[in-house]
Amino acid sequence: MNSSQLLERNARKYPQSEVIVSMGKRTTYKELDNRVNRFGHALLNEGITAGAKVALFLPNVEEFIVAYFAVQRIGAIVVPVNVKLTTEELTYVLSHSDAEALVVHELLFETVKTLQSPSILIKTGEASGTWKSFEALIQNADDKPIPCNLKEDDESTILYTSGTTGNPKGVLFSYRSILTVASMIAVEMEFKPESRVLLIMPLSHSAPLHLFMMAGMYVGATLVLTPTFTPDLLIDTVEKERTTH
Repeated sequence: MNSSQLLERNARKYPQSEVIVSMGKRTTYKELDNRVNRFGHALLNEGITAGAKVALFLPNVEEFIVAYFAVQRIGAIVVPVNVKLTTEELTYVLSHSDAEALVVHELLFETVKTLQSPSILIKTGEASGTWKSFEALIQNADDKPIPCNLKEDDESTILYTSGTTGNPKGVLFSYRSILTVASMIAVEMEFKPESRVLLIMPLSHSAPLHLFMMAGMYVGATLVLTPTFTPDLLIDTVEKERTTH
């Protein structure tokens, strides 16, 4: 099994259940699967093929989840990038990973607006110059299901180390390694379909992404996302959304 198949299964099994709560928006499993298919087609239309690397410079927002699964659904490799990186640091990661596309949140656009590469530049919000609109690409794309037959030992994700003693190093993850730790967390933490998982740590890191986000997807839980952290935001979100993990 691969990550895309998990989402596809949940869209059939829990179509009307909430999968994402993010910045006031609520998305069901059926809606997420549809948006993933659409963005997958959009990436294919832009020339992204299996094995290509797509970098995500996104905080914990709904667009991160959509892009993450869409990249994997078409057989490409997703590269989540720490949103605290400077323009110079981001440029290094994009070059080192051979990223062919970059997806950016408009809140971070000031950091990236001068970039000329990779060749495919996508941002949330309105299009700007060579930057295409994430939402416009989705709205104009086909929603036909995209079959994903990747095997567990196929390449899934590249995460970069902090680079405290030199340049960051890309760590390659297979679907097997991700699903193994996700199933472990689901068992140890007793995740269930009715669980509500607060993802407040950045999804560019392995623990929140591969352990907790994917564990939630593993069982069909709800993922509650916050794009940043403050003590008040943590307390308010836990109280409002009644998060369980």
